[in-house]
Amino acid sequence: MRPLPLNRDFYLFANLFLGLFVAAGLLQGLLGLWAGPHFLSLPTLTVWLVGMFVLSLVSLLLLLNYYHARGYRFPFTSGVVLLLATTFQAGVILAVRVQGELRHLFVPATLLVVGAGLLHGTSLIAFPARERGWLRAAGVGMLLMDAILVITFIGTISTKDVALQGTLQRVAEWASLLNSLVPVLFLLNFREEARQLPARDVLPPFPQAAGGMLGFLAVASIGFTLFFGLRLATATYQNMHASPAGKVLAQTFEAHTYTNSKGDKLQYRLLKPLDYDPARKYPLVVCLHGGGGWGTDNIRQVDGSWEAKTLSEPANRQKYRAFLFVPQCPPDASWGGLLGRPAIDSLVFETIRALEQEYSIDETRRYVGGGSLGGYGTWHLAGTRPELFAAAMPICGEGDPALASNLIHVPIWAFHGRLDKNVPVSGSRDVIAAIRKAGGTPRYTEFPDRGHDIWKQVSDTPGVLDWLFAQKKSIPNGNVSVKKAP
Repeated sequence: MRPLPLNRDFYLFANLFLGLFVAAGLLQGLLGLWAGPHFLSLPTLTVWLVGMFVLSLVSLLLLLNYYHARGYRFPFTSGVVLLLATTFQAGVILAVRVQGELRHLFVPATLLVVGAGLLHGTSLIAFPARERGWLRAAGVGMLLMDAILVITFIGTISTKDVALQGTLQRVAEWASLLNSLVPVLFLLNFREEARQLPARDVLPPFPQAAGGMLGFLAVASIGFTLFFGLRLATATYQNMHASPAGKVLAQTFEAHTYTNSKGDKLQYRLLKPLDYDPARKYPLVVCLHGGGGWGTDNIRQVDGSWEAKTLSEPANRQKYRAFLFVPQCPPDASWGGLLGRPAIDSLVFETIRALEQEYSIDETRRYVGGGSLGGYGTWHLAGTRPELFAAAMPICGEGDPALASNLIHVPIWAFHGRLDKNVPVSGSRDVIAAIRKAGGTPRYTEFPDRGHDIWKQVSDTPGVLDWLFAQKKSIPNGNVSVKKAP
């Protein structure tokens, strides 16, 4: 196939698509850094990622055309490898987001793209293309950023230090953001070459068919970037702030901040039992929010917790009189059980102790529950401190089978949707099977035709709240054998 001529039209389109790709990449990277884990949960992100793939595909094809026209064989070959790797990664990402499939291929696909990037960067500094200063600089930039990504990935999977994992993850996020600027160097190279063209191109004019197709793509890409970029930014902003209804709901809970002797803080909301009488003992429900409650406003976690919303309803407050403790997890942390996110479980435990010193809480009736991120946390808190809890109710979370022997004496009722795309259903199935194998008798309800959003199905499950509040430890703070996580 003959390459498109390197005339002014080619450089115009190449600069346009590379410029759009850089702008879109910067927007995505900055929004991701700002919003943290909230960003990945945005429905708008799926459409945006499709558009980003199209931009990267066209940009790579234009680069391949340039290498072919210039006779740069190794950059052309490595560019083809990068194109194939990028296409494979895009397919995996879309399969994960749309169907919840191929999760096991995400890491290999990402490493494949990084490896192809290293190869392509090498081709730009070790072969004739290095004679072009901006191309050589682009090769150095690709090698540097991709090397950082490889190092941070290896470090993340090889260390058990959760704090270090979090640091390496943030370094990788910044490296990915800087990597989105590398195409600027290709753009500068094209701009320099375009200036060296004569007043009238000596090369044949741009083929009409190709020019028309690229022209259409250019207009469509500009419109897509502007329209969906604005939608993505708006959705990110809205997702970072509590909704009006969420703010109203949070106002029914008291706002508190616990500070320990080291100065570590945990923000939380507390709802006292209806007609609270200090002379009586009341259950304590630890309500762990999902990803929607991540933040520092001490508001969003209430709307992000199924337990908090359900048990604060007037009828349930009347029937199930209990303290509702709703802590808020900062965006760079977790309740426990998440790779790369340091756990704040110790702060949660400390706050529980502080609450019990201040209020009349029944130490034989502590319950913990949560969905999604809170589901991970429920499994983790109950698995690491089983002596504290009379019952645990994890919803669409993932537990650690290594902690199964800790959970055989903790009443558990877990829920999951078989079609869950966010947290694989195996996250509940595996730990439930491990607990049963260890001698426990946990309850498990799986909804065959539901995905991640199973809150209504849990609410409609007969007797679920009656079961929770019927659980009681026979011995306060009884001695339970605890197996530490490996």
